[in-house]
Amino acid sequence: MKQYTNVLAIIRTAIWDEPFAGTVEEADFAEMQRQAVLTLIGPCLSRYHMPQYLYEKWRLSCIQQVSGYTRYRYFQDQLPISVPYVVLKGTSAGQYYPYPEYRTMGDIDIMTKREDFDIAYNELLANGFKIVKSLNRETSFTKSGFVIELHSFFASLNDTKKAKYLDDMIIENINDSHSLPDLVNGLTILEHISQHLEHGLGLRQVIDWMMFAYRYLSDDKWNSFKKLADDIGLVKLALVLTKMCEEYLGLPSLKWCEGSKVKMSLCEQLMDYILSNGNFGGKRNDDSAISENVLVSTRNPISIIKLLQQRGLINWDAAKRHRFLQRFAWLYQAGRYISKGLQRENAIIKVHNEYKEALRKKKMFDELGVIQASKGFIIYRDGEYKKK
Repeated sequence: MKQYTNVLAIIRTAIWDEPFAGTVEEADFAEMQRQAVLTLIGPCLSRYHMPQYLYEKWRLSCIQQVSGYTRYRYFQDQLPISVPYVVLKGTSAGQYYPYPEYRTMGDIDIMTKREDFDIAYNELLANGFKIVKSLNRETSFTKSGFVIELHSFFASLNDTKKAKYLDDMIIENINDSHSLPDLVNGLTILEHISQHLEHGLGLRQVIDWMMFAYRYLSDDKWNSFKKLADDIGLVKLALVLTKMCEEYLGLPSLKWCEGSKVKMSLCEQLMDYILSNGNFGGKRNDDSAISENVLVSTRNPISIIKLLQQRGLINWDAAKRHRFLQRFAWLYQAGRYISKGLQRENAIIKVHNEYKEALRKKKMFDELGVIQASKGFIIYRDGEYKKK
């Protein structure tokens, strides 16, 4: 945690106007870039003491971010879709920031009502959007450098009833405004963190939650939100995230969180994990997949084969050229992991340590109640929710 002290202090100054007496270094720039929070400090950039070259570099990044946000927002607002839809994450999370234009944006995620999905799908195609990939959960389109993800469902919880409950709530609140009510929007922010936490999540998504909690979750609104979060099994995650943000990111203390009895050791472990992963696991190297495989396989051997198969299809060039080899991709990937693992210096000790760390992470995920691949994801197919 110590190596990230400066980064956390920089963020607290940017959001909460805390004094900052240190010096900003190149390493801070790189870390905030990896966490997808680089331009948060744009409005107060001149307040930080840093080398002139770094100031100019950071300033240029902020200018590009604001310019990109303007184009992003215009593109989003001009989507050629005639049926009602809602925008998830992205600008829907950014609205709670003091300066939404400084929040880094990614894909534009949208969801329609069930009966309107095909209409939106065909309208995007008719207006020059190209399909990048098509999954059960969403179809990705691209045009003019932007990616649109049209969701057939959003929730990826481990329980069919909970997944249906959240998706139904989203669908019931879709209207021509393209925005969800705050109460439901907060649930999607929380569930998005749960979706991705096992495979790596960065500070951007954590700050999304922090700003929502600060802007919307007053004491009188917490009870209503708590009931809904409890219905999808994510109250514990909401409490731990909030307490963690109070401790490390400067979130003013919220009364509804004071009596939650959240263990600070769990908050510290979670923050360490988030900082070590970066935005969507961007800081993880291939070696880290070994411990992830251990984490998954200790609970469900079938899921490790699925993960190996998925990674093998990405890494095995021969399988890309010869279709008949694709069924053996999991064997190739298993050999790749074993080979890379044993080639390292002190390999046996490292694998042992990774195994222990994997067990520790698994315990943390269990305590938080977040989604884990080994327990099976819920998907929506043929008009019903099923466990994948």
